[in-house]
Order: sequence, then C-alpha cells, then structure tokens
Amino acid sequence: MLGAIVRAQAAAARAHSLDSVVDCRGVNALRLRFPDNQRDDLVLDQGVHALGRDPAGGLSPVEGGDPLLQVCVDRRGAWLQVREGVQGLHLNGRPVRRMAMLRPGDALHLDGSELTVLGEQPAPAPPASETVAAPAPRHMVLRGIGGKHHGRCFSLDHPCVVGRDVAADVRITDPAFAGQHARLEPHADGVVLRDLGSTDGTLVNGHRVQDGLLRAGSQVVFGAGHRFILEAPLTEGVAHAVTAESAEVAAEEELPVPETARAPRAWRRMPWLLVAALLLAGALALLLMYGTR
Repeated sequence: MLGAIVRAQAAAARAHSLDSVVDCRGVNALRLRFPDNQRDDLVLDQGVHALGRDPAGGLSPVEGGDPLLQVCVDRRGAWLQVREGVQGLHLNGRPVRRMAMLRPGDALHLDGSELTVLGEQPAPAPPASETVAAPAPRHMVLRGIGGKHHGRCFSLDHPCVVGRDVAADVRITDPAFAGQHARLEPHADGVVLRDLGSTDGTLVNGHRVQDGLLRAGSQVVFGAGHRFILEAPLTEGVAHAVTAESAEVAAEEELPVPETARAPRAWRRMPWLLVAALLLAGALALLLMYGTR
C-alpha cells in the first residue's frame, strides 16, 4: 500500500515538474542536518534512509526495526514517509500525517527535535555593477510558502527590498525584523541577495548567508518562518527533456504518463480512427441501399 502511494505521488510530481523550477534530478546534493550538530550530516543519496530514536531520545539514522520516519530518494525527488501512529511531526510548521515531498531548506520538527534539509549553498554575490549590466533573462518570482505571505508572488524583474519599512516591496511586519533586511536583484544567472544590515542574515537552502547568488528553486527564509521559493518558467528545451524523462520513468514503473507526453501518440492514432469511421459510414450506407430491396 505504501509503495502504491509513493508511486502515485511520484507520478503527480513528474506531471507538476513541467511547470516547476525545482529539478529533482539534483536530489543527490541534499543532506539532513541534526540538532546542534550532534552527529554528522546524513547524505540523502538515492535509496531509503530510516530515522528513529537513539538512547538519548533524539532522532538518528537506524537500520531495521520499525523507524519513525523514512526518507525515500530517487531521481524524481525526496519523499518523507511517516510511520502510522506518529504524532507531532511538522514540516515547515505544517503537520504531516503520512507523507510529504522534501525540498532544500525544509525544516522538520518532532518532539522538540529540529532537522534541516540542506541543499546547495549559494555562490558568492557578483559585484553590484555586474548586476545592473546583466538583468535576468527570465521572468522570476518569489512565491511565499510559509508565513504571512503564503501563496503570494512577488515579481523579481526589478530590485526588490525585503524589510519592515512601509516602502518595502516585501514587507515583514515582525517588530524584531529590520526596516531594510535585504535586497533581491535580477541577474543573468538568477537573483542576487544582498544583506542591508540584518542581524542574523537569511537562510537559503538551509544555509545562513549574508549575500549570494540564488538559483531558481532556492528556498529562502527571512526571519522566523517567512518562507519563499524562487521560481522561474522552464525553458522550452528543459521542459521537453523533463517531459521525455517523465514518460520513460512512467513506462518503466507502469505509472500514469503526463498528458503532455501522451499527446503526440494520440495524434498519431487520429488518421486510423478517421479511416475506420469512413469505412463504417460506407457499410451503413450500403446496408440502407440494398437492405430495403
């Protein structure tokens, strides 16, 4: 049953990937960081990673037995599975009862333990002069996935200031938040994050940074739980490659194929259907002509 759920969720994720900027083919870069660095990061390579309680009551990797959590990783993405009966697990502040997809920068909370999903660390920010001279070639947006701006999108076609000030493009009204926390600037290779004097910086894919070059798919957290995803439309070539790979994986595992992958095959069947309809119409006409004599 659990395997069927995983396959169904994976098929939905592949269909959604045609419009998403998160390329799950890079999931091998993910790591799981434990509270207070109590143990080495767990590299989330392809396979199943089980987590349970250690003697001290914290979460740690386990082998065998009946784990509390499992992270299943393949080329389609990373999926969190929760053992039946486990209560109190939250992903980015939202309860998880059975399963959820993991992204770089996600935070897992269970009984006071916090684990962070680490992704790629941002590259250094380029000089300001380079940012002005090379605007982003694609329409990029900052989409809220947690906090006050959940569900809202902010265009990044122009510099965007994040802060508590009334004039801020993305306004965070928390009293402890800086009036001008950071600025997001369009760039040919993504979006540049520049700190404007914040106290703790910004979390990008789970890493705390002051400045950096953000790519499409980066998860950004400002302050206490104001989460955003940097998104951009896929180019035509990338979208075609993702569609082809989705069809290939679906064929291997007998999963539903996205509509965009089935369309060409359906068009190839159309002439045969038309010929069959004409033959049937001719047979009915002959039957009407000679059947009345």
